[in-house]
Amino acid sequence: MVQPNLDTPMLRQYKAIKAEYEDCILFFRLGDFYEMFLKDAEIAAKELGITLTGRGKDEKRIPMCGIPHHSSENYLTKLIQKGFKVAICEQVEDPSEASGITKREVVKIVTPGTAISDKLLSEEHNNYLSAIMKIPKSSSYGFSFVDISTGEFKILSLANKDDVISLLLKLGSKEILLDTDLDLALPDSIMINPTTFLSEDHSHKLLSDHFKVNSLDSFGLSHLKMVLPAAWAIIDYLKLTQFNTLLQIQSCTELVISDTLRLDNGTIQHLELFKSLHTNQKEGSLFWVLDQTKTALGSRQLQHYLKHPSTNVTTINSRLDAVEELMNDLLSREEIRELLHQVYDLERLISRIVSDHHNPRDCLALKQSFIAIQDLSPILSHFEKSKYLTEFKHFFDSFTIKDSPFSFIIELLETGITDTPPTTIREGGIIKPGFSQELDDLNNSFKSIKSWIQSLESVERNKTGISTLKVGFNKVFGYYFQIPNGQKHNVPSHYIRKQTLTNGERYITPELKEKETILLNGEEEQFALEAKLYKEIVTSIKQHISHIQKCASIIADLDVFQSFATISLKQNYCRPKFVPSESLTLNFVDNRHPVLERIQSTAVIPNTISMNAEDHTFSLITGPNMAGKSTLMKQVGLTVIMAQIGCFTPAKDASLSIIDRLFTRIGAVDYLFSGQSTFMVEMLESSTILHNATSQSLILLDEIGRGTATFDGMSIAGSIVDYIHNTIGARTFFATHYHELTALSHRLQFLKNFNMEIKEISGQLSFTHKYIEGAADKSYGVHVAKMAGLPEPVIEKANELLRGFENQGAHYLEHHPKQLILF
Repeated sequence: MVQPNLDTPMLRQYKAIKAEYEDCILFFRLGDFYEMFLKDAEIAAKELGITLTGRGKDEKRIPMCGIPHHSSENYLTKLIQKGFKVAICEQVEDPSEASGITKREVVKIVTPGTAISDKLLSEEHNNYLSAIMKIPKSSSYGFSFVDISTGEFKILSLANKDDVISLLLKLGSKEILLDTDLDLALPDSIMINPTTFLSEDHSHKLLSDHFKVNSLDSFGLSHLKMVLPAAWAIIDYLKLTQFNTLLQIQSCTELVISDTLRLDNGTIQHLELFKSLHTNQKEGSLFWVLDQTKTALGSRQLQHYLKHPSTNVTTINSRLDAVEELMNDLLSREEIRELLHQVYDLERLISRIVSDHHNPRDCLALKQSFIAIQDLSPILSHFEKSKYLTEFKHFFDSFTIKDSPFSFIIELLETGITDTPPTTIREGGIIKPGFSQELDDLNNSFKSIKSWIQSLESVERNKTGISTLKVGFNKVFGYYFQIPNGQKHNVPSHYIRKQTLTNGERYITPELKEKETILLNGEEEQFALEAKLYKEIVTSIKQHISHIQKCASIIADLDVFQSFATISLKQNYCRPKFVPSESLTLNFVDNRHPVLERIQSTAVIPNTISMNAEDHTFSLITGPNMAGKSTLMKQVGLTVIMAQIGCFTPAKDASLSIIDRLFTRIGAVDYLFSGQSTFMVEMLESSTILHNATSQSLILLDEIGRGTATFDGMSIAGSIVDYIHNTIGARTFFATHYHELTALSHRLQFLKNFNMEIKEISGQLSFTHKYIEGAADKSYGVHVAKMAGLPEPVIEKANELLRGFENQGAHYLEHHPKQLILF
């Protein structure tokens, strides 16, 4: 048997296009389907769970699979979430007009870091693409990142690999462009694109040309020229994948971390800022508590605040002023919340519009958002003390000024787009009557024909006497009369039979076909003209991208401020006060854990935490497990973060001096996938803290030395205490089971002992969760073991051994080798 010719013109076209996009799965458009062939087909069929077919037999068989064009977004989403790149190849000419095979081209490449579709994005989270390079003749690194769905584009210089990885994980980048000479230990979930970076001068010229500026100094980047190759690598990659002008990216600016409280990824996890350690879900995190936002813009901005708390007291107090005013005016705040609820995701709306990944309903959402925002100005006029709220009010005033960008867009969309537009521009129904005289004239020219067709069924029923006659339409035959078989004898002679059905016949008439031709040709002209007018409207909107992005930024901040005000009033938070840095103050009266008090049905026990440079800066905390040591330290860390993002704090009174970095080693967030032991991870994290903490830092350490032999662990823990106290001088909370360390208070001037109070009644423990001064009198470890339900023989033997160790020390076992019998 002769094998079929598998090297067809279409397959040759496919192979030629695929050769240009070897790292992508190619969605190859064939009619109403996207087809995949060869290796792509095998991968897609497996990952998408669809049928793998083929052409030919045996070794000449070509694997194939396909997905419907109309539902391709669902399949695309699955592949991107699994870490694949997808190249979308479309037919770029009408097949009926093609001479030979239809011309096809890749029109877009979708990757994990360049997604813009709502189905691929979370409203609450940014989607970052990052670029990382080694700066030539330097020990530093260049870092740039972009979110094309919002237009955010930043660069900065980082001192070492640890800072690079920390920022990368904090951003949650799904894809990176990585210097070919760099080797970073990164999670497998991040897509890595090896990249060769251009020179500094070449990158500066290309970026200047892209942004149409003479120099990037206007972006404040004169001191970051050595990082520009990372920024250009991102723009170049986006041009290669997006096939558009990237108008949503209006500038590139520095991410200034010198004015922020530095948090590494470990600290973010330990403190459960965004996800609970137990469930890996938002609920149970600080973000979950504080997120009372009404917009996607505000939710993402809140995350930014939490990742980058401020160290600028002026900025913090300005935020607190806004929060306080909003707290004090319940009616205005609720009106603001109601209006914000009507505001769509402006950043992503404008990004979709400028990237031509949009439909008329996006324009409608833009108009509805601006109409809601118009009403914010009179509400904000009630606030006179807050700098931010006053600035917001002045900005929103422009929405009612004639010929301002916003009033222009509102009027354009109000007069131009219908109130219920379709989701595509191919079938008309987009443009309002009165917007275009040409369109109105065209519609009127066949309006009488539409009326004629609408009345045709009743007219023909009366003429023929066939009460069951129906007028129908389909794309194959156009308009027709359908008559049941039982009435065929009444069909007029001028009816022309077109199609035979099981239960009847379909007919046409010359007059019907003549009217149909006029109508369909007119509708084609209408659809084409509406599409043209719609594109002109979109082009007009594109002229005001920077204004819309500025509006989005202000809405985001306003939403965060009202969110802080809402939760602060609900939970009875207090305004924190900031005192001079040299005082090393941390004073929280009746401080509560902000997450626990939202989760627990019973009241959370408040504790007063107080330290400063004159009294003590080091708190050594002892007490048994379950007493609340770790919870207290997390509570302190969370309260500091809340204060420095500009939120009120869970306490009766709060004052502190600015914290520049917050370090934690709490709980068992151990990276065992890296092949490192718990103790090694503990030592690596401790090393990072000791090398990077300053006197203005806050350090929270829990059970240092637990992962090795007792005396080794105690020695390391004691040495770390000594180093932090004498060399660093940072405010520190150090929880330990090594009671011997409490003796350090005799020689370390600024160290005080504290414990979590335990009450023992008739041999039973009662945890009060109160933080009190002084060392714990004993560990109560055996008591806790009993509470956990260990067998009674184990508890009895443990008490016996404990008494022996207390009396004779570690040599006790040498004299009592009797085997422990449990049962």
